[in-house]
Amino acid sequence: MIVLRNLNLSYENTKLLKDISLNLQGGKHLAIIGESGSGKSLFARALIALFSQNYHLNAEEFLINEKNPTKLKNKALQEFRSEVALIFQDAQNSFYPYLNLGDIFHIVLKTHTNLNAKERKNKAFECMQTLGLKDLELLWHSFAYQLSTGMARRIQLALALSSSPKYLICDEITTSLDKQNEEKMIVLLKELKKNLSLILITHDFRLLSLCDEVLFFEKGKAKQFKAQEFLNSQNAWLKAYREIYA
Repeated sequence: MIVLRNLNLSYENTKLLKDISLNLQGGKHLAIIGESGSGKSLFARALIALFSQNYHLNAEEFLINEKNPTKLKNKALQEFRSEVALIFQDAQNSFYPYLNLGDIFHIVLKTHTNLNAKERKNKAFECMQTLGLKDLELLWHSFAYQLSTGMARRIQLALALSSSPKYLICDEITTSLDKQNEEKMIVLLKELKKNLSLILITHDFRLLSLCDEVLFFEKGKAKQFKAQEFLNSQNAWLKAYREIYA
């Protein structure tokens, strides 16, 4: 369950997110939509408190599975970020470039599990197989720059799933994919939603059909809607703008 009340984010003296509230019941899925630059990706990072000290994040109420990430430190915050995993839009640049994928999996799994080296590799292979990846031994020794965009996103998903998250935040996960890989990714998300809650930042209205709620962003403000009502409305965007500025 996610409960936010009047969440604000500022950078030095500039306010970036303004009085955002959200109520997402357990087991429900959320789509985050809005124009580019409206604050969607900042909000995703706010959910896991992923900011430097120059940013100021606060809320009157901030609970994700009864935890407030702004109150967590060090190992507790690391554990929280394994429970609420974020998949970045720029998947290839989110990997450390001087480590191969096997080394990255070992680091992630050593941080979040008590598995030994052999068990960590088996767990990684299991997650990659779940996502339809093949030639796993070759991938294990590959570097991020050798991956296509679609492959990099699947590896990011596998890394996230290896820690058994309760929430999976995906930032524009179908962007820059060809049509065939878009369809494959949508099928994957349909499967994943059976075991965890999805939070999908997207411009792709097909992904709204996977979700129960919509959070519509405009210039750092946001308004929550039922996904089906939003999809059924012929003037959904206009209604959302009016709700925000009412």
